[in-house]
Amino acid sequence: MASFRVSILRILTLLIVALPAWANLSLAGDKLALDVTVWMGAHWWRAEQAGLARNEFAFERVQALAGLTGQLSPVVSLRFSGDVGYLQPQDLYVDLRWRGGFGLRAGQFLLPLGMDAMTEPDSQVLASSSFLVSYAKPAGIRDIGVMGGWETSRITVSAAVVNGAGANTGDNNDRKDLCGRITVRPLAALDAVLALRAYYGWPDSPDSLWRSTALEARLRRGPLELQAEFQNHRSQNARNNMAYLQAAWDIGPLEPVGRFDLVVPQGERLEWMMVGGLNVRPLPDHLRVIVDCSYHRNYQDNWGFFSFHLQLQASI
Repeated sequence: MASFRVSILRILTLLIVALPAWANLSLAGDKLALDVTVWMGAHWWRAEQAGLARNEFAFERVQALAGLTGQLSPVVSLRFSGDVGYLQPQDLYVDLRWRGGFGLRAGQFLLPLGMDAMTEPDSQVLASSSFLVSYAKPAGIRDIGVMGGWETSRITVSAAVVNGAGANTGDNNDRKDLCGRITVRPLAALDAVLALRAYYGWPDSPDSLWRSTALEARLRRGPLELQAEFQNHRSQNARNNMAYLQAAWDIGPLEPVGRFDLVVPQGERLEWMMVGGLNVRPLPDHLRVIVDCSYHRNYQDNWGFFSFHLQLQASI
């Protein structure tokens, strides 16, 4: 299996190097599609705890996410993607889509864990990620298993059975983990989405039950987009409620963004994070610069974390 993964990523690497000849590959009748996103960036942060402080400035490791989608028939498609630098796959699945909106996906794929977790890498509007995602599922937002779904113009339903151990790992869970999500567009004339999701599993042992349920909402009105999620998480070691509210103002080549995250653990003091950023898009579909700064405060452990991120993103 490891040699197979390395072989797939070598193929993707060769395709990236051979981009000038990509027009010749399109002779397959548009059955192949390549997508590539490269990130380069830097950060500065200052951490303070109990009167002690530490600073760091560093250039971040370059990432290159490449994907190849093959349409074998109107029903069947394949998807391979991965970080070329890490030589580690992200998506490796077969996708089946039938008339009536029914679908089935098998392999390693992105789980229906909420708007923030399901945003594709080249569509992220902030370099600082929300910490709500880490409580949605114990071992990352991708896993190995089977997912079924049904979609209409107003309703989308997804349900998956997965190992629970995360991407690119073996299975140590005899029971398997379950997750699902229902999305509703309440009014045809209003660009709004409401969603309900849940995750239920045993990540480490038969006694380590992990549960999360969440409500989600998104509203677009002209250049303004509001997005929010509220999640309840319960596990063997923690119980908490958490939420975030994010606002973005799309004014062409510029998009200011702000977000506030809050975690309220049961029986403990709260934790919060505030992020403000700006997207600069000289080439909206291909080149973007993301600048953001954040402050993360944890009252339970008495620490604060201030950070500044600069990220350059290029994609085809």
